[in-house]
Amino acid sequence: MKKLNGWVFAIIILGGIFYLSSIPGLRVLPILKQLNTILLRFDVYFIRIAELIAEHLPVNMNELNPIRTVSYDFYAYARANPVILEFLLRKIAHVFVFFSLTIALFFLINQYTKKNYTALLLSFVSATAMAALDEFRQSFTDGRVSSLIDVGIDFIGISLATLLIIFSILITKKTEKQKPPA
Repeated sequence: MKKLNGWVFAIIILGGIFYLSSIPGLRVLPILKQLNTILLRFDVYFIRIAELIAEHLPVNMNELNPIRTVSYDFYAYARANPVILEFLLRKIAHVFVFFSLTIALFFLINQYTKKNYTALLLSFVSATAMAALDEFRQSFTDGRVSSLIDVGIDFIGISLATLLIIFSILITKKTEKQKPPA
């Protein structure tokens, strides 16, 4: 059953990548507008949760003035130039999706190899190859372009996932060594 779950997650992520990169001229902002209309229905709940969190934060609100200034300036710029939001959201999505793909591939491959570093290396190489192949495939879709920069951004997500997995492996080994023998 575990092996099936690993395959399901990997296939869902790969299918999502394939589907989204096959949409000609895909734009993020119209999708976000649709999501926003759905989320506005839950606005009361979000406000209440934010108020509960704010009650428990020991922060002097005056300390946030520099952050507020930068964020207001960015919002003003983004309103005048929505293309920057489109660009940032696309690149964040690249990082997130390939981060998730690398972790899913690691769990899938690790079930078959049982060697953490072998699974890590194979998931790293596989995710990097998939990033390059996906960008190449996009060159055949109308309104889309293939970009080595996007492969580099995908590689950031792959690298972050790899570092997280290495950190997890090291922490797990350290705690296993500290356990007293039963």
